[in-house]
Amino acid sequence: MKKLTIFSLLIALLARVEILDRVAVIVDDGLIMESQITKSILDVKMNIQAQNMPIPPADEMREQVIERLIIEELQLQLGDLYGIRISDGELNQTFNTIAANNKLSLEEFIVTIQEAGQSYESLREKIRNDMIIQRVQRGRVGNEINITEQEFESFMKTDPSVNK
Repeated sequence: MKKLTIFSLLIALLARVEILDRVAVIVDDGLIMESQITKSILDVKMNIQAQNMPIPPADEMREQVIERLIIEELQLQLGDLYGIRISDGELNQTFNTIAANNKLSLEEFIVTIQEAGQSYESLREKIRNDMIIQRVQRGRVGNEINITEQEFESFMKTDPSVNK
């Protein structure tokens, strides 16, 4: 009788377990969760609708969103590998600049974000990630540009703005 009660309790507990999220894609050392894909798809749909453009087929849109999320995750991993960090002060300055560009104070900007149904904290994290990705991209491009001394000297001789 005691075993039956424990078994019944275990079944009742398992019946209450709810899956909150699941791993959709493993990217090297990182994960892309199903909730990230779902949120990104909703964001893309809202942007497309705001531009009065036709929404592509769901499977095509999902594939493109997943591809973009994989690229972002790889770039964030590169940023971590390179030791790229965005300080809270730098992030705060970026938000102040964004608010000023929209002719708002930071407080008004935060209220506007929240009224639009967004979380200020999640937007901060997205902006931080975007800044890391920008630095990775600039660094990758910067590392791939090689100018020889001869090329530099040739440019200096032929560029009229230098020879004034």
